[in-house]
Amino acid sequence: MISTGFKRDIKLAALMLAVLLISVGCRAEAAPGLPKTSPVERISVTDTPMNLPSLPVPTSTEASLQETPVNLAVPPVELIVPSLFVLGSTPTPMTEPLASPTATTRAFRQASVTPPPSMAKMRITKPGPYSKLSSPIQMEALINSGDDGLVYVDLIGENGRLMVSEVLDFRNYDAKNFYISPEIPFQINSAAELARLVVYTRDMFGQMISLVSVDVLLMQMGGSDLTPPEVELEPYRVDTPREGTLITGGTVSINGSARPVNNNPLIIELIDEKGAVVGSGEVQVSQPSDGIAHVPFQLEVPYTVTRRVRVRLAIHQE
Repeated sequence: MISTGFKRDIKLAALMLAVLLISVGCRAEAAPGLPKTSPVERISVTDTPMNLPSLPVPTSTEASLQETPVNLAVPPVELIVPSLFVLGSTPTPMTEPLASPTATTRAFRQASVTPPPSMAKMRITKPGPYSKLSSPIQMEALINSGDDGLVYVDLIGENGRLMVSEVLDFRNYDAKNFYISPEIPFQINSAAELARLVVYTRDMFGQMISLVSVDVLLMQMGGSDLTPPEVELEPYRVDTPREGTLITGGTVSINGSARPVNNNPLIIELIDEKGAVVGSGEVQVSQPSDGIAHVPFQLEVPYTVTRRVRVRLAIHQE
């Protein structure tokens, strides 16, 4: 029988970390066709007890989630984000009244059109949310591979146990964005069980880059009954700060937009190279309406560091 508490706690989530590498410090300074593939290697781990996390971390494998730039081949360029500025003339003492007031010049950044939301670079295209699935699961997903060239697939049961954990090896592939179609076998003791299928990638330091998931219903007997996918667009977008930005002052000002998967607040974290959270905050974002795909949000996230350190800005929902 399916746990009522689990149904309430686990909602449809198409979870993706919007990642952004920035630098924070104690002082300001600045320095200059998608082929369908099959994995070479897959490692399975079954029936390992664990608590259901919002961002599940699998058991360690022979390969190694992110604190360096997305493009590790080139060191990040640290930039100071331009800000609104005002230019004014310097007043001069006058002995006689002026015939007309002195003109004041104000310069503003030119307004730019906000680009439309892009298609998600990583998404589960099959199965859709709450599909009824028999073993093995015929999964299809669009992947944006991580820095280690590996793709991690987990199946988590309704009691939080890790039912299946696989590592798919794509280190020999040159493409960064491609489709995969692995089969995920499973075994359950009850007639049906609610579960979550999770796919994620990591960087060379083992930090998570992107994560997507879908809730499904596992069936002991019978055939599969699939529903269509719901997540097509990127769920989160960060407009500022930009990648490589140097941040000072103990607070990061974040501007972006989101398409929430539920009514829970967005959780924003600043994660350093060792995986420690040096700053975090939450912001409530309403559901899109009237044809609007994403809802804008703003948030000030305080952080605490004792030296200049590179961090990753991560966004997710519970």
